[in-house]
Amino acid sequence: MTPPKAFDFEGEVAIVNGAGSRMADWEWSQETKRMVEEKGGTSEVIQADVTSEDSCEQAIVKTIELFGIVHVLVNIGIGRWRCDGDVIKVDLDAWDRDFRINVASMVLMCRHAIPEMRKNGRGAIVNMSSVSGL
Repeated sequence: MTPPKAFDFEGEVAIVNGAGSRMADWEWSQETKRMVEEKGGTSEVIQADVTSEDSCEQAIVKTIELFGIVHVLVNIGIGRWRCDGDVIKVDLDAWDRDFRINVASMVLMCRHAIPEMRKNGRGAIVNMSSVSGL
């Protein structure tokens, strides 16, 4: 019996989002798509605002329309906006933006991906955040 290969995602459907990072840039997303396809994979770029619940839901719906299933969700919440200063001085608008990108975005994507994963009887979620999310 051959042991499974590490990081072998053949036949898997993964959603990878990058709130606030270069991944959120359309041109970078197209380059990632090209690299995936160059290696024999299939990739689609779906634009979504992961700080908006409706947009997160539509990203999952679109993925299901295209691929019929979701196996893996990778949330990369890396905010560009830094909340400088201590709790007394922090700008609350900047703090709220950081929180929505680094924390709430993950909750919103999970909220809509998990029911699809449950239908399949399995799924995997990886959440990454910047230190701003702490």
